[in-house]
Amino acid sequence: MTTATAAARKPATAIEGFLRPTLFLPNLKSRRKPPALEEMVQALVPAGVTRYPGAILDLLGQREALGSTAIGRGVAVPHARSALIGERAVLVARSVRGIDFDAPDGEPVHLFFLIVAPSVESDPIYLRLLADIVRAVRLTRVRQRLLGAPNFDAIQEALIHAAA
Repeated sequence: MTTATAAARKPATAIEGFLRPTLFLPNLKSRRKPPALEEMVQALVPAGVTRYPGAILDLLGQREALGSTAIGRGVAVPHARSALIGERAVLVARSVRGIDFDAPDGEPVHLFFLIVAPSVESDPIYLRLLADIVRAVRLTRVRQRLLGAPNFDAIQEALIHAAA
């Protein structure tokens, strides 16, 4: 497929259009939930997604207080919408050691998908992003592939293929 054809091609999944190398953290340094959220949110600033990391972190904290965004099997999908977010974005992060994120199965989280978006009354793309991610990580082999991926390109390929 030529570059022009690839660029003109419509993404097969919602997630495909929002993955980028600047929003990939291959190994979170944090060992606990609040610092892990902070580490992920701070990465949004140089990527131009927000200039207000403190406010976004507060929103994520409020969301986590309602119930953990960990979905089990080593995966969490923290998410927030706010007028302080300039664009929809998906940050992908991994933790080799795992982080206690209050998962329903009690297991530590190794894969994080932080979704942020501007607040709009109805945002079907935001909901589709959540659905694509959950569909992509439902299989053990996909989660293992994501954990073992050597770089962003391998992560992107695995997610797009699994979400399709």
